[in-house]
Amino acid sequence: MSTTIRQGFVTGSGAVLDVTSSVALANTRIRSINASGVGTFLITGTSTSPAGQIKGNNIKFVNTTANDVNQIYLADLGMRMDGAVKVSAPTSASTVAIFYG
Repeated sequence: MSTTIRQGFVTGSGAVLDVTSSVALANTRIRSINASGVGTFLITGTSTSPAGQIKGNNIKFVNTTANDVNQIYLADLGMRMDGAVKVSAPTSASTVAIFYG
């Protein structure tokens, strides 16, 4: 089974938008992340089921001044994100590209 990999992007903090359709990412699997900026990044994609269970994941990492651009590759199946995918970036000039699908 093949999967089409697409790209989402955000500058600063906020919802990640698909670069082609400008639709917010939701309910997908993240395959790779490229981030620029210095500080702590938090990518969230969680939802709560009617039974009160939290589904999805959070991804947190730090870029330092010695390495202000980071490329992260995730395992074959990627990381499941439930609900809207949002980024909390350390500065408004930080960028995050997410490859998903």
